[in-house]
Amino acid sequence: MSVVAAQPQLKSVRAHGRWQGRMRTESQVRSFTVASDEPEAVGGTDTAPTPMELIAGAVNGCLTVVIETVAAELGLTLTALETSSHAHMDVRGFQGTAEVSPHFQDFLLTLTLDIDGDEVTRGALRRLSEMRCPAVNLVRDAGVDLVIDWRFGRDGT
Repeated sequence: MSVVAAQPQLKSVRAHGRWQGRMRTESQVRSFTVASDEPEAVGGTDTAPTPMELIAGAVNGCLTVVIETVAAELGLTLTALETSSHAHMDVRGFQGTAEVSPHFQDFLLTLTLDIDGDEVTRGALRRLSEMRCPAVNLVRDAGVDLVIDWRFGRDGT
């Protein structure tokens, strides 16, 4: 049975960034420092992932947290989970040379899980995890062609 909260329960997410020169930014997130940069070929120093690479990694991390949470709620035992993101961007949007969105055009997220449960319970895990993941829904709501490839078992079948 699903419980619906009567009032919004808002959570604040904050970050503070400081430009370090040559396309590098250091962001403070709570007590953590997270850097982003660009490859040397486009003017950066290549000392950290690009902001968009960090977004791809954040999608991986966010869905991992949701899968672990939902699996526990469903009484499933998760023993391994690997995520892999592969997205494409049309750089003409960033360069201003074409009327295309500068964000991801497509996004393939491959998940390999070692988890118990039957096909019905795994289907519920997939449906609930995709529905409840903020990062997955942010990508979907941006109109990105998102494909999530769920693979179960150590061999990924």
